[in-house]
Amino acid sequence: MSVPTRKEDLPLHDDVRWLAGALGRVIQRLEGKEAFDVVERLRSASRARRHREAGSPSLDDILREVDALTVEQCAIAARAFTLFFLLINTAEQTHRVRRRNVYLGKGAEPQPASARWTMRQLRKLGTSPDAIEQAMLALDIRPVLTAHPTESTRSTLLGLQARVADDLLKRESAPAEEVRLVEQALEGEVELLWLTSEVRQDRPSVLDEVSSALWYLETRLLDAGAHMQSALAVAFEEEFSRSGDSFRLAVPLRFGTWVGGDRDGNPFVTPEITVATARRASHVILGRYGVALDDLTRRLSLSAAIAPPTPALVKSLEHDQKLLPLIWKKNRKRNADEPLRLKLSFMAARIEATRRLVASRDAGRARKEPAAYPDVEAFEKDLVLIRDYLLVSGAEQACRTTLDPLYAAVRAHGFHGFMMDVRDHSQVHSSAVKELLSQEDDDADGERLRSALLRKAAPKKKTRKLSDETRKVVDTFGAIRTIQDEAGQAAACTYIVSMTRSPADLLKVLLLARETGLIDLAGKKPVSRLDVVPLFETLEDLEKAAVVMRSLLDDPVYARQLEARGRRQEVMIGYSDSGKDAGMIAASWALYRAQESLADLFREAGIELRLFHGRGGSVGRGGGSPVYRALAALPPGTTNGRIKITEQGEIVSQQFGLLPVAERTLEVTTAGVLLHEFSDWRRKVSPKEVVDFSDVMDVLSARSRAVYDKLVHESDALFQLFRVATPIDELANARFGSRPAYRPGAKAGIEGIRAIPWGFGWTQIRLMLTGWLGIGTALGEAISTRDGLRRLQRMASSWPFFDDLLAKADMVCAKTDVEIAQMYVRNLGGDMELLDSLVNEYQRAVEALLLIRGHRRLLDDSPVLQSAIELRNPYVDPLSLLQISLLHRKRDLAREGKKPSEQIDDALATTLSGIAQALRNTG
Repeated sequence: MSVPTRKEDLPLHDDVRWLAGALGRVIQRLEGKEAFDVVERLRSASRARRHREAGSPSLDDILREVDALTVEQCAIAARAFTLFFLLINTAEQTHRVRRRNVYLGKGAEPQPASARWTMRQLRKLGTSPDAIEQAMLALDIRPVLTAHPTESTRSTLLGLQARVADDLLKRESAPAEEVRLVEQALEGEVELLWLTSEVRQDRPSVLDEVSSALWYLETRLLDAGAHMQSALAVAFEEEFSRSGDSFRLAVPLRFGTWVGGDRDGNPFVTPEITVATARRASHVILGRYGVALDDLTRRLSLSAAIAPPTPALVKSLEHDQKLLPLIWKKNRKRNADEPLRLKLSFMAARIEATRRLVASRDAGRARKEPAAYPDVEAFEKDLVLIRDYLLVSGAEQACRTTLDPLYAAVRAHGFHGFMMDVRDHSQVHSSAVKELLSQEDDDADGERLRSALLRKAAPKKKTRKLSDETRKVVDTFGAIRTIQDEAGQAAACTYIVSMTRSPADLLKVLLLARETGLIDLAGKKPVSRLDVVPLFETLEDLEKAAVVMRSLLDDPVYARQLEARGRRQEVMIGYSDSGKDAGMIAASWALYRAQESLADLFREAGIELRLFHGRGGSVGRGGGSPVYRALAALPPGTTNGRIKITEQGEIVSQQFGLLPVAERTLEVTTAGVLLHEFSDWRRKVSPKEVVDFSDVMDVLSARSRAVYDKLVHESDALFQLFRVATPIDELANARFGSRPAYRPGAKAGIEGIRAIPWGFGWTQIRLMLTGWLGIGTALGEAISTRDGLRRLQRMASSWPFFDDLLAKADMVCAKTDVEIAQMYVRNLGGDMELLDSLVNEYQRAVEALLLIRGHRRLLDDSPVLQSAIELRNPYVDPLSLLQISLLHRKRDLAREGKKPSEQIDDALATTLSGIAQALRNTG
């Protein structure tokens, strides 16, 4: 039964049809009719099979046709379907913009999860405007961009997608006589898309990934963040009839990055790369400030004869004349009556000098720039002078709309742009500390670490000899010191400790930070320029997180670190490794419990806690939920307006690739965090039910984990199936990212592979195993009685966490395609008996989900997604069959002792990219 198309989605279907036709015309023109016919035959055959047309071919029939193609023909077909999905994704993003515009129209109801909608919800909850304003001013939200080996969208293509989106919207609204011109421009973009490689010709360097992250910062995040702040202020004003000006100057949102700072398992992230990353981010943000100052210079034309300048402004101009005599000479006559323009000209010149200084440092040839601002505080002081003059002159509205957005941006983003986190593995620190302390035993115990931290630091020996590995670790802290000295402490003030197991893991980082003067806890007043953040990743570590943190809070030495950092502590919880460890239900529940216990612990201790959610794009790594639903599912009382969230893999391009979508993403995130502070699902159920729900989750968690452990950890058979049936080895050739798929020096098997490629491999063969393994048995047993079914239905209707859990499982089951997975296993020589047992578990999950959610089909409550999957499946199938055929050919050549051609590897990389584009949440 096909999903009926909603009336409001007809423009989307029209866009997809037009883009498909344009792509077909481009292929026929540039590659010839024979190539076009190959693509068309595969498309028609797959579509006929999906629609169950009379006489339609089977998957085996279509695979035989694929096997008869040359590698070159396979490569062209793979590109065609991959680029089709890139265009579909662009059309869907454009439709999100279109639907948002409808809601923004005059007289329309507010869009769900928008700022205005959230204010209405808060009013319905009876929340006072004072409480809302106070909560708005305390917001501290930080999306953190990461680079991961499953992100397949090149930044080159992101700009092209944005142009296609703009043209699709123009095509819809253009006068009839201009439509053809717009369509010609669109077809030109499709031509360029075909002539641009969708995957890189070599593996990207870390600095390539840095450039991509900076593209988002410069072209999307800064503008989208400013829009969010304005939208929330206006929504508050309109709903409660009081000023939102205080929020306009607040700092609710900053942007973080791991790109260039995440050393864990990535040998290419060196201290030098980390410093270069920070300098390039600084160069970008300074460029933005320069553009803003130029705009202000054009607009702020206050006359001294009408609005006399303040004494402070006059005094600052006297200082600037001496510092920048050439600027004074150039502008003194022209701006004789316009002191504000003259001041802005001086400021623009100083920002440009600061930018030249940053560029010269990055080039390794630091130059003197006397006019450069020494720090962001000096720039901020100048902005305050401008602001005071505008307000004294009565230009309040002009100040609000012209200067205040720049002032707010500078307060939020400083001279750094991105706030970079640095991360490394606890074992790396242990080895370095052992050498620094000249230890012979296995590890430094807590007492020795505390004693060392409380001793006055000895003068450094210039000739101190360290091993290369320890030198790199120490130099990383030196890099942090350099970044802070150049761009301010906020530029790199967070150090994350992967695989934190004990309090000593954080004390070791403090000791290493002391080596470069970042920390001194021995003085009368402790000094620390670094937040040291534990990352609890595995299921066992999550269960012990509160115990470890309690020990740290009770530690007198660590208490001095907390005092130096304003009695604030960040704790990161990892969704990836816990999901790989125990499966979706057990990991989700462990994460939920860890958040509750950590929030309770820090509340009792009077320490401000910020939780950092390290989630990915796939359901197996904590992703898969719409932003608003994911925030609503967090335990009550655990955010308090403060949150950090990783934005990983293809989620970055989905959420931030188009500016209006980026605006919506940040608006929903901020509004969702605000609403979460005043929401508590437990108010609508009895205390007994809260306990009962928790007990049920304990049972579901234990049962699903038992199934998962048996298949994943207690036997090697599933991992062998993974190696044989998925294209995991081809991920290395796909050149998506700089980070290896396996941890350096890790064991072979499930223990050694990272969580990201583990999920990516299963997604490529459309089995999506990480999102449902163990769920079928656990849910099936829980609803085996009528009371059990009613209990889970009550949980789903009352508890956002459980509803979100079921919705994610529903979505991942809807994307699973058993027949395609069987084709991989059967044709690539995998264990069909094992696959049959997995399919049985999958079918149990589907049956249970439908019963609990009261649906006839998966995703009945998400008709847009349901329709999108149905639209995509006929076009993903050819990519899957091309991938199977190419894998078979490559392995046949290897068995014959022959080296596969580069063309096969390139074609396989294209299929990986295409399937990732098609299924969206893969990484």
